[in-house]
Amino acid sequence: MTLRSYPHDSGTLSLAKRLKVKFTINTNLPVYPGAQEKTNMQALNQTDQYLTELSLKGVRESIGRRMKEALDADLSYSDFLNTILFDEVQFRQNARRQRLLKAAGFRTQASLEGITYEKVRSLDKRQVQEIAQLNFLEDGINIIVFGATGVGKTYLATAIGNHACRCGRSVLFWKMNVLLEKFALARAEGTYLNLLKKISSADLIIVDDFGIKALTGQQYQDFYDMLGERESGKSTILTTQLPAENWNEVIPDPLVCEAISDRLTARAIKLVLRGRASAARLRRI
Repeated sequence: MTLRSYPHDSGTLSLAKRLKVKFTINTNLPVYPGAQEKTNMQALNQTDQYLTELSLKGVRESIGRRMKEALDADLSYSDFLNTILFDEVQFRQNARRQRLLKAAGFRTQASLEGITYEKVRSLDKRQVQEIAQLNFLEDGINIIVFGATGVGKTYLATAIGNHACRCGRSVLFWKMNVLLEKFALARAEGTYLNLLKKISSADLIIVDDFGIKALTGQQYQDFYDMLGERESGKSTILTTQLPAENWNEVIPDPLVCEAISDRLTARAIKLVLRGRASAARLRRI
């Protein structure tokens, strides 16, 4: 880089300290083509102002360190620019991941890396790795996780959802009873259509513990409506203790039961977890 020396002053050193840039009395800073001569303090203050106005938070966090690295390594202008833009992209991607994870509403911490396959019969590692590619989201395919209490259905579903969030996909997680309560509250408040819109826009919906209790007429109609919103290429993960052929035990209307079953299972990956393990057996301790 072309370098130029400027006299130091207390304001420059104060700002430099905040930006984590070390200056000596004759600080050398790059002079960019066409830039007017300014004092160090003016240049740094203006840069900081521009970054704030443009909401370049990632660059603002890293620019002090990157300036020092650029001077030490004698980086070209284009390399320096690419470096700070990379920092901004990384910052925004991480911020989006955190927003998605918070919005998902997961009740437990779970990851695909935390699954121990040797302790759960019939869980195929290769199949889980294939699911991790998230092609099922592109194809609008559902995932149904069957199994008794404690074998790790919730953990597995949450791990898949967590992975989807970290890959930039929007996910919503609900226990079945909580979802039904949301439907009832939305109807009472006149926001039912807004809730359906929220559900339809998510890349992935996870409904945990389907089939614990029999559904009322309004409840299975709401559930049917929700699945209808997901039919346009959106995926749903369902965990349940009930085999699909026994869903009539919780959905007494045979026509609605058949329609719900068809919407969920016609295009679905079916995972059956066996054994009497606790959920902790799916975690790597």
